[in-house]
Amino acid sequence: MATLTDDRTSTVDPALAQEAQIPLQTFEIPSFPPEAQGLRALILTCDIKTDEYTELLKTHVVETPSLPKCITSLTLELFSLGYPPGFLTTLAKALPNVKELVVYSQMLGGITKDSEADAIQAFQEWKELRSLHLLDVFAKPHFFQRIGEGLRKRETGLMFLEINYTFRHEDENFLTRVPAGELPLLITPGLITCALNLAPSEETQDEQDPSNLSVKGDKSEIGKDGVMAFNKTLSPDLVEELTKEEKPKDLRMLNITLYTIDVDQLIQILKYHKALVMLSATLHCEPTEGWKQKLLEALALCPELEQVEIVGNPSLEFAMLMSNPKRRPETISKTFPSEADMTMLSISCPKLKSMAANILRTTYIGTASWKKVGESWKGGIQKPDSSDESKDSMPGPGSQIYASA
Repeated sequence: MATLTDDRTSTVDPALAQEAQIPLQTFEIPSFPPEAQGLRALILTCDIKTDEYTELLKTHVVETPSLPKCITSLTLELFSLGYPPGFLTTLAKALPNVKELVVYSQMLGGITKDSEADAIQAFQEWKELRSLHLLDVFAKPHFFQRIGEGLRKRETGLMFLEINYTFRHEDENFLTRVPAGELPLLITPGLITCALNLAPSEETQDEQDPSNLSVKGDKSEIGKDGVMAFNKTLSPDLVEELTKEEKPKDLRMLNITLYTIDVDQLIQILKYHKALVMLSATLHCEPTEGWKQKLLEALALCPELEQVEIVGNPSLEFAMLMSNPKRRPETISKTFPSEADMTMLSISCPKLKSMAANILRTTYIGTASWKKVGESWKGGIQKPDSSDESKDSMPGPGSQIYASA
């Protein structure tokens, strides 16, 4: 029998439950009690033994589960190798009213052509889908392209799109597995929220956790700090999807930190999305006042802005200056907005409440953080310690395909 929970994840009366969380040790979904008609959310978490997973993908006979049709939110967690052919389509038909789909940490299309075809068909069955969240989700080439093609054909499409990847420093080939050319194809005209985000990994207390290691395998603070975004040469498809005729018409929140764009591309995008309230973007940054002024002019195009994050991907000149510890404070000051800059920006963006800027989401290089209190801006630029020559390593231009150039 399924475990029914409330918002605090404690077991409750089935008639009162809003959410059910089910750990699956096979691909068989348990039955629900008849009184569970108030259920709104279903969470399926993979708890299948590693040595049994591959065999179950081959041998499991998919049966139609009996699920409450009132479920509108579905979460699929940790199905690392995907699902048996037919599983997702059958699940989608059993849950025709799903409006929100959250997929976390897995190969959504599976490892076989049949599994991939099944996943694509499932999206066609979820005709009411309005909110899609893909969190650390990978797939074989062209999978996301085909999903995007199907979403674009709907009369009423997505309103909320969130794609998030957690950067893994211990994996040198991490971003080569993220389909840079396909993800923008999931952007559809009806979007209000569009996020293609790259998040830094979180440190755990487990010394065996590979995310706590640098790329060299040691415990270096620098090695695991920050992220590395896609090279700006991979951004034209993203810019096109946000500026062409079939672009989103009413965007309010835009996060494109997964891709590096230059400030001219940012201006091109913001000219079409002047109603933005929240903006996060990775920009190819130059250590000059001229570059900073161009950035401020771009932001001034959006008078409704309330919150901004700028993730700087350093140019070669920037990286060379920052390699000299004595030049770091001056370089950061030229690149990030000052209190005077924020005061001037407030004239064009009177609703702006906060702005943050950093270099590839690192903490040791230097950051800016401003919050509006009353009519004044509080915070400032946290400059790196120019006397600390031990921290002379920083992300930036390099041989990897996703470094800024």
